[in-house]
Amino acid sequence: MARPNLSRAKVLDAAAELAASGGVSATTVDDIAAAAGVAKGSVYYSFASKEQLFETLIEESVTRLAERLGESVAEALPGEGRPAARALARAFLHAVEERPLRTKVVFAELLRTDRPWSETLGGHRTTVLSRISDALRRDGSPASPLHASAFFGALVMVAFERLVFEPGLTVEAAVDAVVG
Repeated sequence: MARPNLSRAKVLDAAAELAASGGVSATTVDDIAAAAGVAKGSVYYSFASKEQLFETLIEESVTRLAERLGESVAEALPGEGRPAARALARAFLHAVEERPLRTKVVFAELLRTDRPWSETLGGHRTTVLSRISDALRRDGSPASPLHASAFFGALVMVAFERLVFEPGLTVEAAVDAVVG
């Protein structure tokens, strides 16, 4: 059985921490290696370039989120108003809470179109919006791509509000704000 590459995980976490505070452009491979406590060669052992490192960080984060969103809709609790949308919002907010630094990097990169990973991120955006449309449709709500995008935007902003301005805001209060 292959051993997990622990330095890879440390590198991704260090990259997320540095980029969350200073931005992707200002983050260097030397900085990442130092923050991860590994040699620069260890960074390049796992990633061919800084761009590949950040593409991997974003891809893993968004893939994980999309999987959680899909699972949440399948496990929605009957009996509460708009159960699939509420379950999806909870899953989204919990995912943000578990990895806030990676989330900040992804949020910052959502609006960038000049990055090597923009196409990858766009594909993942489509997957996430599909999960949201499924939840909205399941609840009998309008589920067009625009409705899903509006719901996603509300989730992003409420998650940002919790991360930055109101860290004491409960997940349920945030879900109520988005779903009603």
